[in-house]
Amino acid sequence: MAYVAKALGIFVLAVLCLALVLVGGLNLAKFPIYSEYYSIEETICTNPGLNDGFVCQGICVSEENGVILVSGYMADKSNSRIYVTDFESNSYYVELTREGKKYTGHAGGIALTGDTVYISNGSKLYVFSLADVLNAKEGEIVDIGAGYEVNSAASFVYADENYVYVGEFNNPAEEQKEHIYEAPNGTNHSIVERYTHDNLETPDKIYSIGDYAQGVCFTPDGKIILSTSYGLTSTVYYVYDEAAASDSGNTLDGAPVYFLGECVRRVEGPAMGEDLDYYNGKILTLTESASNKYIFGKLFFANDIVALDFSGEGK
Repeated sequence: MAYVAKALGIFVLAVLCLALVLVGGLNLAKFPIYSEYYSIEETICTNPGLNDGFVCQGICVSEENGVILVSGYMADKSNSRIYVTDFESNSYYVELTREGKKYTGHAGGIALTGDTVYISNGSKLYVFSLADVLNAKEGEIVDIGAGYEVNSAASFVYADENYVYVGEFNNPAEEQKEHIYEAPNGTNHSIVERYTHDNLETPDKIYSIGDYAQGVCFTPDGKIILSTSYGLTSTVYYVYDEAAASDSGNTLDGAPVYFLGECVRRVEGPAMGEDLDYYNGKILTLTESASNKYIFGKLFFANDIVALDFSGEGK
């Protein structure tokens, strides 16, 4: 028996050593595999809530208040949350309700303009006050209201001073969404709707986009950036010139539908990339891979909010 126990111990130790070598090797390999991504990447702060059962989805920054908001859901189906973190990684969370009732939605995207916060999920755009979040203490409740119905699945959202952009994720292996358009570069099944802040009931412009979109950002210098990811495949960031978008001749809810132009830059990065926001000339983003639900990202140190600089050629 002692011999068997010893042999089993040696075997387990060998497997652990092999696993450590493999993980270590993959951690080194990720830099040449995603060399362009790491050449434009900068760590901003720790991604909050990864060890709390929280699964991050959306991100936005309040430069005026020096904080980043991260929205997402809880793996145990408790109330969805918004984490508030500063740039030194000090954070707290608030729990969300919808019209006074428990809210457990994905909270797939979050955006901010002035004191107005937007959360997108389940074909709805929710609107509430940033002050309610910043004045709350750890674990207190913030109500997101009834929300506005939108045309898309509302998987993610982006906002600037003039517009709110609400978009959707589509997995082509599953039942297709309604928004099927034959674009010059193939068939699209998703849209990004543009609304003005004072009219969240009717879009004024719509962009037809491809599959697996997780986030969008419209930059001040006229770029459209889409993040796409699904499962363990690489996250891909696509950059387009907004001016190159062309009218498709179609309309939806009275708004013209536009096709994106040719992709001007394509960057691959680590898996499970999520929402986007614009900050200080760069694009803020994060990944859900290091949450307790998925775990594997912890092995690859994917536990930070990062900024990506698409304006140059990298480091």
